[in-house]
Amino acid sequence: MSSASTVRAVVIDDDRFAHAQVEAHLLRHRGTVQLVGRCESGEEGIRTIRAEKPDLVFLDVQMPGIDGFGLLDKLDHRSFGVIFITSFEKYAIRAIRYSALDFLLKPYTALDFDAAIARFIAQRDLIPGRMQFLLDNKPVADAPPPTLLIPTRSGDRRVRTQDIVRCESDRNYTWFHLKNGEKLLSSYTLGSYEEFLAESEFIRVHRSHIVNVKHVRTCSAEGQMTMNDGTGIEVSRRRRTEVVNVLRER
Repeated sequence: MSSASTVRAVVIDDDRFAHAQVEAHLLRHRGTVQLVGRCESGEEGIRTIRAEKPDLVFLDVQMPGIDGFGLLDKLDHRSFGVIFITSFEKYAIRAIRYSALDFLLKPYTALDFDAAIARFIAQRDLIPGRMQFLLDNKPVADAPPPTLLIPTRSGDRRVRTQDIVRCESDRNYTWFHLKNGEKLLSSYTLGSYEEFLAESEFIRVHRSHIVNVKHVRTCSAEGQMTMNDGTGIEVSRRRRTEVVNVLRER
């Protein structure tokens, strides 16, 4: 990271319109973020990163030739932060989320962009380690990564999804309850975990709870669920049929 207060950024995307979008949004961050490189391919991006040594890279996931993940894999030193820019591609997004990294889904809003910048500034020292985690758990089309990176106040924790009993909402945070009795407080909301955990044997049973179906002990027709850790959870009325059907298919 540069010692100056200004964040030096590079955008790497084969779509010139994407470059213009980033530049337009960065006008609101003058004095905080300075764009020092614009690249239209992974190969050009590698050269620019090595020459400019940026603090932050806006990186397209899908590009001809070397894609975003391939670019990161080819760099020996990844001391910069990264915000992925992508159109919807569920396996890439799933891998990015499992690694607690940030992404902007095209088309994104000014609010999305500003929130991503704020998260980068708040968590910039943790991002290189998260990128390594991503590369160690590259996206696979037919299987989600077995390990989830959970950002907590005391740092990132790697947790096997099979060890998560349930996830509980606490306003803008999420409590992860593990099978060994440990509790971890994530700085992300429950909703941010719902979609990609659904592919790993998890189901939302209430606005405040996502549970691992492998850790469900019993569930009555009236919607009273008991987990293997002894916790009782009420299944919301509108989700009851879906939950019962999922449990029957186990």
